[in-house]
Amino acid sequence: MTPASNDDLQLAVSGLQKRFGGFVALSGVDFQAKRGERIGIIGPNGSGKSTFVNCLTGAMRHDAGEIRMNGQDIGGLPAHRRAWKGLSRTFQLPRPFGSLSVAENIYIPLLNCGAMDNGSRDISVRATAALELVGLADKADALPKELTQVELRKLELAKTIATDPQILVSDEAMAGLSHSEVDEILALLLEINSRGTTVVMIEHIIRAVMRFSQRLVVFVAGEKIADGDPQAVMAMPEVERAYLGQ
Repeated sequence: MTPASNDDLQLAVSGLQKRFGGFVALSGVDFQAKRGERIGIIGPNGSGKSTFVNCLTGAMRHDAGEIRMNGQDIGGLPAHRRAWKGLSRTFQLPRPFGSLSVAENIYIPLLNCGAMDNGSRDISVRATAALELVGLADKADALPKELTQVELRKLELAKTIATDPQILVSDEAMAGLSHSEVDEILALLLEINSRGTTVVMIEHIIRAVMRFSQRLVVFVAGEKIADGDPQAVMAMPEVERAYLGQ
């Protein structure tokens, strides 16, 4: 991997470690993201991908290492403060507030990310814009139980988009979807990236990862074993052995 210049470097993770008792979930992981980059992260179950995302975004406290965004150390900040700074994520399993409408579900992250300085009108405008982008504008007044599975994933993306993140971490947003639904989510992530947002995509669906990624990172047993051009990474013998079982 070619090192990013200081001007391009948006996210820099160094020596990230996380233990659960005697189990090492992350072992000194280094990771970088340049502004506007599209990065895919793959690895077998239990490889440390979700732990990495949780530590990166503040859902979990890491034990050692450093996380810097735009040159600032954010490793000690709680999740909502990282979101204020522009580091946001989606979750593998959407859990919307069932008693709130689709639009109201988007109001929640807006009210909690520190982005709302202009009152209720700004909330409504930004929620509407996010719903239009993901194709759910006509479902704004619906309840989440009325949405299909792919629409729930789009709602999850809309909640993040509305906060105008600099970096979006998409955590298995395509799991369980059909071929055409995967393509819908992939198109949305590409559109979000085209608007200037850096996107880090954690995913098991290889065809989607390969279409999306400018760079591919592979985790195995809590370590980063590969990082580079997607085609070159997938051809590496250690990746074939660890991830593809060959």
